[in-house]
Amino acid sequence: MKDDINRLLEEFGNYLGLESLALDEDNYCCLSFDAVFVNIEAIPASSMVLLHTTLGQVAENAGADIYRQLLEANYFFQQTAGATLGLETGTRVVALTQIVDIAHMDLSGWEAVIQAFVDAAETCTPLCGEAVAAVPATAFASGLLPASLA
Repeated sequence: MKDDINRLLEEFGNYLGLESLALDEDNYCCLSFDAVFVNIEAIPASSMVLLHTTLGQVAENAGADIYRQLLEANYFFQQTAGATLGLETGTRVVALTQIVDIAHMDLSGWEAVIQAFVDAAETCTPLCGEAVAAVPATAFASGLLPASLA
């Protein structure tokens, strides 16, 4: 299914004025929309892709109010547009993730998915507390894709 996502990425790249947009040899691509890095990864042997971005880091001494706000934003996807917020153990980094089935998806559908994901990231970032460096999160591309998705 790598061909399907590469077709969408190529069409999307042409729409944005980017040439040769495609997954790399690790089935990974990263796009930047202002301060939001959208990491895109093909899930092997499926028509699914994983979108993910790092939103911020909860301060070590953060009160329960920040966690309540994050849970409320996540509740029935009220502020996440179908994506899910998660907290990485140890680092307190908050990520927004979404699995998307791209089978039979056209450019307008892909554009809508990306726009909703970026909008959700921009909405939820202020809930995290401390900002983290705006860099692509390549942990999944480095072979750390959860075993259930690999």
